[in-house]
Amino acid sequence: MSIFSNFWKFIQGKLLGGKTYQVSSKDIEDFTDSNKWNELYMYEFAVQCGINIIANALSKCEVRTFDKWNEIKGDQYYRWNIEPNRNQNANEFMQKIVWSLIYKNECLIVQDNSGAMLVADQFTHRKYTFEDDTFENVTVCQDDESGVTTPFTFSRKFKMSDVIYYKMNNRNIKLLMDSIASGYQELLETAITKYNKSGGERGIININASAVSANYGTNPDGTTRTFNQVYAEIMNKYFANYFKSPNAVLPLWNGFSYQQTGTEASKKSTSEIKDVFDVQSEIFNKVANALQIPPSILRGDVADVSAVTKNMITFCIEPLADLISTENNRKLYGKEVLNGTYQMIDTTSILHESITDVANAADKMIACGGWSVDEVRSIAGSHQLHTEMSQKHFLTKNYEEMGATRTPTKGEEPT
Repeated sequence: MSIFSNFWKFIQGKLLGGKTYQVSSKDIEDFTDSNKWNELYMYEFAVQCGINIIANALSKCEVRTFDKWNEIKGDQYYRWNIEPNRNQNANEFMQKIVWSLIYKNECLIVQDNSGAMLVADQFTHRKYTFEDDTFENVTVCQDDESGVTTPFTFSRKFKMSDVIYYKMNNRNIKLLMDSIASGYQELLETAITKYNKSGGERGIININASAVSANYGTNPDGTTRTFNQVYAEIMNKYFANYFKSPNAVLPLWNGFSYQQTGTEASKKSTSEIKDVFDVQSEIFNKVANALQIPPSILRGDVADVSAVTKNMITFCIEPLADLISTENNRKLYGKEVLNGTYQMIDTTSILHESITDVANAADKMIACGGWSVDEVRSIAGSHQLHTEMSQKHFLTKNYEEMGATRTPTKGEEPT
């Protein structure tokens, strides 16, 4: 659950009887002091990192389009690789698709009258058995925290055949991760408490009998301030700030005195620090497993990046790319895919390869006639030449058919 959702629930508790309520700075202070601000922060951070990794990997892929087995670059190519709509580029569009699939387990894409593709933020999905499912109250530009937006809700009802609809899993993996993460959050808070306590200050507060009957003035509403109010303020506010601050002054009323009983006798050891990092690492591991991302990539480790990246492409990116391209082909082309009119998401560009890395392979790819010079240049990350020669396919003598008659070279006896 996000920080903003928690804060909204915190404020909802003050909305009694349908009355309006003005949020004050004290409400925000009370919310942060209750430790709800940091709730599941490490888990949310891990999930966001995972979404960015998947979305960035998919954004590097080219959506290739074909017409009767010939590769073309037309309207669909432009929409999926450059500009799906006037307010998003293809990378931002893919980022939102991945976010919706992970957080909501589904993603709905609709088109407006101009053909622009829009990811729906809210909708009502009505399921049927023998008819098309329908989508009502489809709203876009909702729940966007990047700035002020103007939500738009379509008045029409969309049929399943009119939209592109992705569904990630049979069950929402995000909800399962939330349940697991709440347990790890308790472990993390315990580890942090142990870490803070290991080097914390200890002391004794002395309260004289005169403090109970002292005059502490009045509250803002004119009522008399009691001893219990003052005591709660000292313990919950002044002492809390005093222990958190590296340099602080502690104000006390008459009748109160504080005596320090220990300084930094118990230093923070590597054990307490390791406890915190172990729980954080375990949270990252669980999120990585749920998203099918190698944990080392999610943690940012650089050891053996090539091998773990290939693992991520195989088990995370390619299944997701297949999910997207299959639905796109079903809705955009229908049975024309059988005649060679379709699109595919090319995942070969995710893993960076330098020209020297593919030099030997490029020679074989051209020599066997499987790829043209332009195709090899594209794989290597270079621009295509688009010449007659660069688009030809070559086959060396080494790949002749078995038993074929070979023309003898000059000076060689025929066989």
